[in-house]
Amino acid sequence: MTKVIILGNEPEKKKRKPIEFVKTLSNDGTISDATRMPKSWKNIEVILLNPVKGFDMFFAYDDGYRNWGCLYLGHYNDGIVDWGCLYLGDGIVE
Repeated sequence: MTKVIILGNEPEKKKRKPIEFVKTLSNDGTISDATRMPKSWKNIEVILLNPVKGFDMFFAYDDGYRNWGCLYLGHYNDGIVDWGCLYLGDGIVE
């Protein structure tokens, strides 16, 4: 593949939008505001995309503690996790 550069124009670097947790689904069926951020978990599984009024469903847990995980409603966006200076997702560290 050949890279084409237009002199005088900087290529636009699109800022990728990270996964957002909005609501937590508890085991008794209640829904509350999410209190933990995606970066606080070791694993995030996407269960369904857009199942409930524009929200995506996630299951988040730490290694070895899957039974202590949480269900979240939120937004997949670009499917990355924001670590401040790093974005992790799709197996790529930028």
